[in-house]
Amino acid sequence: MLKAPEVRVAGIPVRFEPVFFVVILLLGLGQEPRFLISWVVIATISILVHEMGHAVAFRAYGLSPRVVLHGMGGLTTGEGALGPSARIVTSLAGPLSALVLLGLPAVVMAGAGVVSPGDARTVLDQVVWINVGWSVLNLVPVLPLDGGQVFLAVCDLVTKGRGRRVAEIVSVAVAAAIAVWAYSRGFLFGALLAGGLGALNLSQLRKVRQDELLDELSAAHRFLLEGRPADADTVLSRVGSSRPTGEARRWWHELTAWSDVFQGRPTPPTPSTRPGPAADDRPSASLSAAQALLGADPDGGVALAAWALAHDDPALPKSLLAVAVASAGVAGPVASELVLLGEPGWAGAALLRDLLGHLGHTAAADEVAAVLA
Repeated sequence: MLKAPEVRVAGIPVRFEPVFFVVILLLGLGQEPRFLISWVVIATISILVHEMGHAVAFRAYGLSPRVVLHGMGGLTTGEGALGPSARIVTSLAGPLSALVLLGLPAVVMAGAGVVSPGDARTVLDQVVWINVGWSVLNLVPVLPLDGGQVFLAVCDLVTKGRGRRVAEIVSVAVAAAIAVWAYSRGFLFGALLAGGLGALNLSQLRKVRQDELLDELSAAHRFLLEGRPADADTVLSRVGSSRPTGEARRWWHELTAWSDVFQGRPTPPTPSTRPGPAADDRPSASLSAAQALLGADPDGGVALAAWALAHDDPALPKSLLAVAVASAGVAGPVASELVLLGEPGWAGAALLRDLLGHLGHTAAADEVAAVLA
């Protein structure tokens, strides 16, 4: 397999993917061979200057940047996280570097008539088109373009870190408008590119919504831990009406059942009020244990709770199981069962003790500690 060449520019690693040159070549088709060569050279240098602008800004904020030139242009990444204001600076540094260092001088030369019409003027026009035209286009508020990144950072500043949804919606709308305009003017490639960006952001918009639902479910989880199941119900009802999918759907079913358990409601919920769970929405072992502890089989629930604390994977149900253990007053018996399970049981008992203490169930935590001692 052909390995992409990598060089260092000002100490910054830059990797050239072969497909980068293929795409640049395709974008320049239709020109005479000698101008096609100049097009590839100018485009490569210009995009490198653009990405180095990002990289220098990253380094100014203390991050270690890396540059990759690939099929869609370039990508500069840095090891670390930046706040919204710093993201605005680093996003603008790329297009402004190419515009100021290459584009504007070429515009001045073209306007002053320094270069006479002919081959040299054609090459100068290429410099203008790539460094002015592409830089301006890159500032359009469509993710993942730099303009989209700037708009996202501004939205995060205004909404205190929750601007992704607005940025994705604006990206879809702007990309759709550009696609329609480009198609009406006969720019088929531009229409396809804008349509692709619009589709990408539409897909991301769905993911953003699910991430927001997971954040809301975290609030419902916190309410259940605090003994506020009615408040959890309010959140769960709102999330359920948004038709969660994937991980959000699974946790919605799980937390809804936990709310039912803590409020003594019969489980599972009736299909008329809540949609039935999918195959991947099966209850956790911790939930089954809590249903037994706080339901009709508290003795069987002790053994189930011990097994769940020793072997159940998700941490979220275990924290709720600790609440159920405290509510049922069986912290000591569950701990005694746990220590009989060997090493996993001892770890589960220590976890139960720590969860109970963290959640304010001090007496129950002391019972577990006594068993461990």
